[in-house]
Amino acid sequence: MVDSRDRSALRTPVGEAVARLGGLTHSELNPAFEQLGMPPVPEDAGTKRERIELSFRQVTDAELSQVTRHILEHSPVDVSPSIRHRLEDLLWEEDTPPEIPKKARRGLARVLDLTELTQYPDRFLQLLDRLWITEEPGISLDHLLNGMRQVTLTDRIKRHVFRNPGDWSAEELFENLGAFDAGDARFARFLEGLVSGDVLLDEHLQETTVSTINGHLHAGGIELQHTGSDGGYPVFTVLSTRLHGNQRPKNIIFASLTKPDIRFRSSVDNDIEIVGGRPDDTLVYDREVPTAGLRWRDLHSWWQDTRKSSSENDARTDLYQRLLKSLPSESPGQINLFRAYHTQGPSVLT
Repeated sequence: MVDSRDRSALRTPVGEAVARLGGLTHSELNPAFEQLGMPPVPEDAGTKRERIELSFRQVTDAELSQVTRHILEHSPVDVSPSIRHRLEDLLWEEDTPPEIPKKARRGLARVLDLTELTQYPDRFLQLLDRLWITEEPGISLDHLLNGMRQVTLTDRIKRHVFRNPGDWSAEELFENLGAFDAGDARFARFLEGLVSGDVLLDEHLQETTVSTINGHLHAGGIELQHTGSDGGYPVFTVLSTRLHGNQRPKNIIFASLTKPDIRFRSSVDNDIEIVGGRPDDTLVYDREVPTAGLRWRDLHSWWQDTRKSSSENDARTDLYQRLLKSLPSESPGQINLFRAYHTQGPSVLT
């Protein structure tokens, strides 16, 4: 499927982040472009700014999401918390997360026990720092021995939540974070983080907190569902209860060069094995499928890791050739569709 979504809103902040490559030298630009998934530009093509703009102009809308992910995950330059926050919101909302009404958000915040959520301050603050802008200075000032300084949201949380328990309720914390007005995807990630084994080191407390939150989400047709495990702790994901097929597949078998002989080792665990033929005749995606579904970037990352390739471009080309090889030669329609999809810049596998 060709991804033809309008990403004009995403292009501006991505361009602002990419512009920060101007701090690199001419010789460092092309490696940085490759790291971000952008095309190279000859060193004699102009100034550094002109080369950056030329490379970025060649990034299609279909490729823009992948460039954004590279910026967020392993950018060669630092981006400000506000730009990162904006990029995340635009990128995450592409997955069309379920709507979480403000009334439900405020209702669940009013019944959450902040002392239970903050038993491990460092872990709780790491979650907040990952999802909210907590370190940019606010307008309030604090007295220090050497004068005055601006106070960050982290400073205020430490004061009103940890040093003076009871100053802030969970609702007041949510208000100061901007959680009530945040995008649905960010708020969902916040809830998932609050009930994760990284923050609540007690499985019973995880389950009771999930039950409390779901009491306010159910009216909107959503809930936190148990979708996996991490280090022995259950993992909960915000999902719609109105959509069928939210359960993720356990096995993805594809790109067979010959008809595979599939046998079940355990019908209970859905444990399978493929008998006969060469090991690479049939591909089996052996990682947990993301809640949003299997995407091109997931498949590419899996292929690069299993083939131990150090180059993203080489891995991408190798994967393309392997998938093309699995298509029947007597079906030019399938081959033409696959090539057209690849040419347009795939971002979603459906």
